[in-house]
Amino acid sequence: MRVILQKDVINLGDAGDLREVADGYARNFLFPKRLAVRANEGNTKAAFHQKRLGELKKENVKKLWKP
Repeated sequence: MRVILQKDVINLGDAGDLREVADGYARNFLFPKRLAVRANEGNTKAAFHQKRLGELKKENVKKLWKP
């Protein structure tokens, strides 16, 4: 099952990453703890958009604080 991580998960990935995991792992661990959501077309586009916005914000902060 393809999932999009909502939070950093040790040994799996960072928030916003798209990962392939076992169905049971997703249903029994990731989904109940709200660590991930099922990857579908809408969720995937939204996740990549949010990840890109975060990267742009980091770049802008680095530019502002650069001596």
